[in-house]
Amino acid sequence: MKTTKKAFSIAAGITLLALVLFLALAAAGPAFSASLGKLLASTPPPGDPIPIKPISGLSSLNATVKLSVNGLINGQKAQGDLNAVLTSNDKKQSKVTVTGPLLGQIAAQVGGSLLGLFTPSSVDLYKMPEGAYIVANSLFPICVKPDLSKTPSTLDDVSPQSLLGMLTSSDVARGKFVGNETLNGKSVKHYVINGDAFLAAAQNSSDPKLKAFGDALWSAGDTDLYLDAASGYPVALQGNYSGQYDPLKFEGDFSVDIQLTGINTNTAVTLPSACNKPITP
Repeated sequence: MKTTKKAFSIAAGITLLALVLFLALAAAGPAFSASLGKLLASTPPPGDPIPIKPISGLSSLNATVKLSVNGLINGQKAQGDLNAVLTSNDKKQSKVTVTGPLLGQIAAQVGGSLLGLFTPSSVDLYKMPEGAYIVANSLFPICVKPDLSKTPSTLDDVSPQSLLGMLTSSDVARGKFVGNETLNGKSVKHYVINGDAFLAAAQNSSDPKLKAFGDALWSAGDTDLYLDAASGYPVALQGNYSGQYDPLKFEGDFSVDIQLTGINTNTAVTLPSACNKPITP
């Protein structure tokens, strides 16, 4: 009985950690993609419409997200990175692998004392047709299958499609064209979105998540957006912010770097053997 209770406690802690990680990535999602998608307030912000080609029609994609912070998490000093590699395919399967020095501190700060002792080296988050799975990797992998009916919709909100899909609202994204450049060996068109305009639009947004994010910001730097010169798809987004982010209990300076690394590559996503008999808290 004690073993069962301990297993369920670990599962609950891992589930909480995974949700916090998704919310951390939502700093890249609502902060950037929803902001770009809804950057027009009642008064259009500075800049011309950016000709972004929506990625909603893509059958699959690969992307990376890097979140770097320097401030406080739950009142304690925090400085480090959270890295995520995202993959989705045309079989409605996706995987997010989260790593980085910040991962351990998040586990210790918001996962409780038990999960603080069980600091994972990485966390894999799977979205499959039959449901979601969370795998914490340490000395041995632990797989949890949460009950999505009792879980916030964060899993859907920051899936690879949602996270990057909101960047493709070309009719509302506005910015200044910088010039034609080369990024990671690809020809791209470089645009800059004014930070003050971004902040004003976020704070006046009708999207409650974006408005809450904007209201918690102290300042926003200019955002660099790169579009593939041939296709018009967004291939990179980089920005810096200062403020509070309540889901992570964070306040301070943070930056986000999103890279679209593959289009229609249709990478296979396979559950590990640990998920053959997942913990179901």
